[in-house]
Amino acid sequence: MRDCGKHGPAQQVKCQNLAVATSWEWVGRLAAGAIALAAGLGTLALSNGGIGTTYMEKSAETEAIFVAAGLGLVLAGMAGSFSRPGWRIADLAVIAGFLWFAPAWVGWHVGSPMVRSMGMIAAAFVFPVIAHLVLAFPSGRMHPRAVRVVVTIGYVGAELFVLGSALFWDPFFDTGCWANCTDNVFLVRSLPAFAHAIQVAGLWFLIAFASAVAAICTWRIINNSGQARRVLAPVIVPGMLVAAAVIAHSIAVLRVPVEDPSDPVFYEIFLTGCVSAFLLAAGLVFDMLRTLAQRLSVARIVASLDEAPAAGSLESALAHAVGDPELRIAYWVSDPGRYVDAAGRPVPDPVAAPGQTLTTLVRDGRRLAVVSHTTAVPDLEREMGAAVRLGLENERLQAESLSRLEELRASRARIVETEDTERRRLERDLHDGAQQRMLALSYEIRLARASANAGGDARIETQLEGAVEECQAALDELRELAHGIYPAILAEAGLGPALATLADAAPVPVEIRDADAGRYSPPVEMAAYLLASDSIYDAARRGARHASVITVRDDDRLVITVEDDGRGRDGALDRLVDRVGALGGTLEFEARKVRGELPCG
Repeated sequence: MRDCGKHGPAQQVKCQNLAVATSWEWVGRLAAGAIALAAGLGTLALSNGGIGTTYMEKSAETEAIFVAAGLGLVLAGMAGSFSRPGWRIADLAVIAGFLWFAPAWVGWHVGSPMVRSMGMIAAAFVFPVIAHLVLAFPSGRMHPRAVRVVVTIGYVGAELFVLGSALFWDPFFDTGCWANCTDNVFLVRSLPAFAHAIQVAGLWFLIAFASAVAAICTWRIINNSGQARRVLAPVIVPGMLVAAAVIAHSIAVLRVPVEDPSDPVFYEIFLTGCVSAFLLAAGLVFDMLRTLAQRLSVARIVASLDEAPAAGSLESALAHAVGDPELRIAYWVSDPGRYVDAAGRPVPDPVAAPGQTLTTLVRDGRRLAVVSHTTAVPDLEREMGAAVRLGLENERLQAESLSRLEELRASRARIVETEDTERRRLERDLHDGAQQRMLALSYEIRLARASANAGGDARIETQLEGAVEECQAALDELRELAHGIYPAILAEAGLGPALATLADAAPVPVEIRDADAGRYSPPVEMAAYLLASDSIYDAARRGARHASVITVRDDDRLVITVEDDGRGRDGALDRLVDRVGALGGTLEFEARKVRGELPCG
């Protein structure tokens, strides 16, 4: 019974109504199961009394196989109703088991005409119900739409066959009757030719319907992943065998109008159908045991995780618990409205791949996550306990925090990239604009000085000489400023030559060791250059007499180390911390050493 005390008044009424409806469903399922069991036991009693005219009269073994197949379906369905409440497959199994015994009641030659006539109607629906069960397994829902259409056609065809036979088939005039040649309480008018045409059409319809069912089963086995095949096979393969038995039986009846249980062909087909139905029931039981094992595994997930599990550990544990290595969890982050993985990285909107299905997890009306998993685990949401849901909520919050941190890092990286772009633009403007004009001005002054020298005007020549020197000094300062904004050699030649140029102009002797000659993205090269430059000038400030720079590429990381012999450092270099952090790198500061790791880009 549901606990409705935690809800508000309106929700309590709704919860109580749902609880009452659920209770009635349980009563209905128990009643249906009891009726189906009674039908099976009654069939067994009929056979033992020797008053039937069916295949069970062939031998005790045949009787045991036939009854075991029907009772197996009934018991599997009842067990499924208890283990997985609301599972449609369990209800279909009970119905299929009940209908399975209908042919035996048709052959009850001393029984009630009504029972024999009802058995004739019920027998026509045995295979459509089994086909429905097989094609809807394991979720109870039929996808895609073509599957629903096929099953619907199967039911409609059976109804039309039953309606035509019940109203116009007179067993007394049917030369091909064998189990019931006397009773049809529904007969309205005897039309032997029309009834025979209906029976022939029904056989051809069964052949087509069973062939379609077998084709869909084959498609499901081929189209699904390995894990899904292992889950589907215990039910799908017996279903295909039942379909094959139906096809073979229909063809045999078309060739030999009078069905004879003593005929080896008919008997072998009958045994194949019985064994297949029993294997189908066993497959359902196996699936229930597998589901129970999955539930136990899922229940142990949270207990097996650490107090602060690593990002993605819940996904791995859940994938292992349900046996689906391709299971993925996409967490919903409402701001900015996108899906992320457990590490907070953006992921595409989940889409069900072939053999996969999507389960959307919602709590208090809020979307938490979408789980992409194999169709072999259709009721994943129901398999999750409260502890797993709490773990998912916690990991979603963690993923949201990591996503925001990732956004912050990306924002810092964009700021750094924008700054470097602006630096390069200023350097080009100074180089192509102001420097060129200064060079042109210097050239004009030199021409004027040459003219003054030729005219013998010493005073003007002296003044112009001073102007040339001032212009050259301004040009040098402008070049130094442009180099400080963004060293042109860094963009043109790369990090190695830029560090060599830096060492030549450094205030202390600098040794460049193990200089990596590779090229990297402009932000990484600029960050590495500034790390070396700021560390060297900081070393000079601390009275160092020597410094060394080492650059090494370690897999996907660029490691740059600057060491000196000056006084101990009294703090970090904030500009470097911000720039390296914006790129997702790390910095380590020691008294006379700076070590930075930058992701290669």
